[in-house]
Amino acid sequence: MQITKYCCCIVWLALLVSEPGKAAEQVSVTVSGVKDAVLENIMSSLSLQKQKDHPRLSASRVRTLHEKAEGEIKLAMQALGYYKPVISSTLSKTDTGWQAQYAIDAGPRIKIAVSDIRIIGAGSADSEFTDLRNALPLQAGAYLNHGRYEKAKKDLQRLAATRGYFSAEFRESTVEVDLNAYSAAVHLHFYTGERYRFGLIRFSDSPIRQDKLEQYLPFQTGDPYESALLFDLQRRLNDTDYFEEIIVSPQRDEASGLEVPIQVALTPRKRNRYTAGLGFGTDTGPRLKLGWDNRYINQRGHRAGVDTRISPVLSTLSSYYTLPHFRKKDAELGFNASLNREDTDTSKSNSINFGSNYRHRRWGWDESISLNFLYENFEIGNREETSKILFPGIGWTKTEADDPTYTLNGYRLGFNLRGAVESFLSDVSFVQANLNGKFIRSFWENGRIIVRGNLGLTEVNDFDRMPGSLRYFAGGDNSIRGFDYEDLGPRNAEGLVVGGKYLAVASVEYEHRIREKWSLASFIDAGNAFNKFGGEIEYGAGFGVRWLSPVGLVRVDLAMGVSDPDKPLRLHIVIGPDL
Repeated sequence: MQITKYCCCIVWLALLVSEPGKAAEQVSVTVSGVKDAVLENIMSSLSLQKQKDHPRLSASRVRTLHEKAEGEIKLAMQALGYYKPVISSTLSKTDTGWQAQYAIDAGPRIKIAVSDIRIIGAGSADSEFTDLRNALPLQAGAYLNHGRYEKAKKDLQRLAATRGYFSAEFRESTVEVDLNAYSAAVHLHFYTGERYRFGLIRFSDSPIRQDKLEQYLPFQTGDPYESALLFDLQRRLNDTDYFEEIIVSPQRDEASGLEVPIQVALTPRKRNRYTAGLGFGTDTGPRLKLGWDNRYINQRGHRAGVDTRISPVLSTLSSYYTLPHFRKKDAELGFNASLNREDTDTSKSNSINFGSNYRHRRWGWDESISLNFLYENFEIGNREETSKILFPGIGWTKTEADDPTYTLNGYRLGFNLRGAVESFLSDVSFVQANLNGKFIRSFWENGRIIVRGNLGLTEVNDFDRMPGSLRYFAGGDNSIRGFDYEDLGPRNAEGLVVGGKYLAVASVEYEHRIREKWSLASFIDAGNAFNKFGGEIEYGAGFGVRWLSPVGLVRVDLAMGVSDPDKPLRLHIVIGPDL
């Protein structure tokens, strides 16, 4: 026995040290006669293809894997419905290694003759299951694809889990292939059981009263279970800014009958938030921002804050107080006040503004109803005026984006209407409407198209008394690049810009990503401010660089005023999200 052990060791060592410098066999695999998904599935199934770069691949191993290849190809093709392929294979030794070739005649693809898909139980009356069953790619006449069959099973199970059919199971799930008739029969009998409902909803300890938290609920105890509503609740609570972490979880192990309790674990944020920042924009120059927010003044969740922004062109000191859930679930009442100073090449103004606004959702839009009082001392075109205006307003906005930081597909739309009556605490009567929008769509693989527009209309009885902050100007970072901030608009007899009653600005931009966080852009902007439509249109065009920085998207543009050759190239820098 001991001698046998020694002999085995000697043989093993001899094999180990024999031909120590011999390199692994080199193999080339070629498959012809098929393409696209069939070829891809075959190549991912061939053991010889997967092991051809193995550092210790031997000649005997190459032959063994080649012998297995025909069976692997047949199984790979059966998965896509090809049950009668004709395969011709060769393996030859070349000067550089081995050449494995597989010529395939795929033959006919088998079709589904019988599609026996049934939804049994309470889910049979659920339109979501009906729609899914009708959309499954397993209908009679369709080609058999085992991958789609397995995906269909997972889709049914996933829908059951998200819709609260927690006892769902397959009573039958088979695929029968008749090679003589060359057809297939698919049998899927899915029993959903009863649908569960939301049970008791429990919130963890929080600085906000439970009855106020319950106003964020998109469902109530006893409603049919739907996991999407749990995500909606988490989103709503996250939008409040009250909480650092929010975990909404169904307690299925605690279900009583068909009711599943819901646990909402909340980790509050700090009550006070302080902000400070330095920035730069070509419209405003260097700027300083300081702010304080009290996230929850009381258990009802009232919020308040103060914000100041200082720059050579525009400085503001503002404050707000907000009462969430005023009168109904998706509404809030806010009060605000601000002091503002603006000093541009075209105008100077000092103003105080205070008012209130009521915000809520209507028809899927954010609606804001406001009442503001403005007292403004302004100088435009060497003329100084003081106006006071009490003006109500209403507006609607809607934003959709796949990514708020760097949007590939999304849009923002806004419309607002405001006005004043001279005899009612105002020095001027006017009606003003504004429509604006921005649309972003992905283009090719690494590009996106950005289109924006802004249209403003004003009817006023005495334009000279109209405050500068309510007049229309064009030019600047978010208007017509290539021109200074508010440098465009109607001019007085002395040639000074005094602003206009109307505004029409549009822009088209193409951006192409060249690296993960870097893009190049080219654009053209057009429009102006007018006192009547049909006035002169100004154009700006240029190119820029985009950088997705840790603090947001940075846009650096170099633009020229195409319609005014005397304008030098102008640099524009903007930091902030797309929408």
